Amino acid sequence: MTHQPVHIPDGAPDLKVMKEASRAGLKYRLLIDADGGPSSDLCQGLFYIEDGHAESPHHHDIPETIHVIEGKGFAILGDKRQPLSPGDALFIPAGLVHGFEAPEAMTLLFSFPVDRFADVAYHDADQT
Repeated sequence: MTHQPVHIPDGAPDLKVMKEASRAGLKYRLLIDADGGPSSDLCQGLFYIEDGHAESPHHHDIPETIHVIEGKGFAILGDKRQPLSPGDALFIPAGLVHGFEAPEAMTLLFSFPVDRFADVAYHDADQT
């Protein structure tokens, strides 16, 4: 845990391509992550979904929050399809199968209650 503020400049750290992205249409940038600096049970980053791309349905053992920064698309939450626009926020409970679709490019801010993104287990929709 840190007692000092930490500044993360725009464009840092490096942009990463998600493993499931066959055409590099899913990218993320970790902002708050204990592997890159102090965290204190918060991992936060930006998720970039290029137009026409989708994230496969999956779930986590921990909750997640999402805030739409720009673009429009959909969150798939269980069997529901939720439209998303800039300014919208989501709380995704642990265990809920979810994913995202972006007919136009979207940027999402995500948060998890862990120190490191590496601590977030992604399970395919058919795994329990």
